[in-house]
Amino acid sequence: MDTSRMLSESNRDGADPRRSAAIPMSRFGKAVLLFLALFAAWHLCSTIFADAPPGSGAVAAVGGDASCLLLAREAGVRAAAGTGSNFVFSPLSIHAALAMVTAGARGDTRRELLRFLGSASLDELHHTPANELVGRLNSLAQTSFACGVWVDRSLALRPDFAATGASRYAATAESVDFVSGAEQARRRMNAYVADATKQLIRDILPPGSIDSSTAVVLANALYFKGAWSHPFDVSTAPFHLPGGTTVGVPSMTTGRSQYIALYPGFRALKLPYKNDVSQADAFYMLILLPDSGTLSLADFYDKAVSTPEFIRKHTPVEEVPVGRFMVPKFKFTFGFEASSDMRKLGVTRAFSGGDFSGMVSGGDGDGPVSISRVYHKATIEVDEQGTVAAAATVVLLDGTSLEEREPPHLVDFVADRPFLFAVVEEGTGAVLFLGHVVNPLAG
Repeated sequence: MDTSRMLSESNRDGADPRRSAAIPMSRFGKAVLLFLALFAAWHLCSTIFADAPPGSGAVAAVGGDASCLLLAREAGVRAAAGTGSNFVFSPLSIHAALAMVTAGARGDTRRELLRFLGSASLDELHHTPANELVGRLNSLAQTSFACGVWVDRSLALRPDFAATGASRYAATAESVDFVSGAEQARRRMNAYVADATKQLIRDILPPGSIDSSTAVVLANALYFKGAWSHPFDVSTAPFHLPGGTTVGVPSMTTGRSQYIALYPGFRALKLPYKNDVSQADAFYMLILLPDSGTLSLADFYDKAVSTPEFIRKHTPVEEVPVGRFMVPKFKFTFGFEASSDMRKLGVTRAFSGGDFSGMVSGGDGDGPVSISRVYHKATIEVDEQGTVAAAATVVLLDGTSLEEREPPHLVDFVADRPFLFAVVEEGTGAVLFLGHVVNPLAG
């Protein structure tokens, strides 16, 4: 409440405020003062937690995919170093895979994974907007989602874990022989991922990744194909690479109004995808373009993951007339192993002496099972018609041992230099894909 307004209202009868101050405070006045003090304390705490740094408990508690975005930052900054390489990552795929793993964890291992995923409990995790979106992906025209669990024949999945996997993630389970048929099992799982992504993600598990120590493998695969609400024209335009080289690239152009907003140091473009009229979930691509000479990609990643709401808050909401418009076409694949980045972000127990007793039973006295590796691979193609993208995450568990400005009348959006992009579901804010482009011609 505005204190100056309170004073002006209390003095409308012409009373001398100095005389009023000398009057003993009534019980009602004390109550009002206490309320104002509590309100001020609440506002101060809200401000402190709203400005909390990336990776803090406050951030994780607000957004379920906050830590997955931080994981994308770790890998993205590494890919952008030096002259850089293109990068694409699926926070939603990583989140879903680790959520399924968390369902089989117990004790401190579960608490650590829940903290990484930004949820206080397994029930809260299962009801995050991102996880609920996963349950709808197979009913949408643009997307599909598949989960599989492979367990060594010496072990058995716990009934509760198997039921959760089937009901929450439509996961199929299969018993395999990792001891004498490791290579056959690896090829089988790679084929599963390839089929689920329409052959876009192949060989996510490299040779030698599966061996006799493997106890359980969990995988998910995400596929997305969206057509722009309005297709673009194509022409060749210059693109400035890191290091000063300029190349000509096939680029999308248009004279149609676009969703563009200007922010300090960068500008944002929202490109909606066409949706079925009966479909509640809506998708769009967000492109974040730094102003020339202002932000490096590493700086931009820091901004993009600074708060879980950054992407939603910096998505343009109004169409504006465009002047010059250019967005390059691009197509590439990126894969990496995420365990070292997850350790850096605080997940340690799950990789050493983890408690996954809620997942499997059997073997040599219910010996410990821990995560050994987390493979992630994503691919994306953006052209004048729309976007095709896919991602897969495979978690291996071994036995024995994650102030908007008003735009001018005509707004340019010329993505002729490295930029960030994201594919987002509008209602939930879930980020299906996040990445950057440093060279549109690089595969």
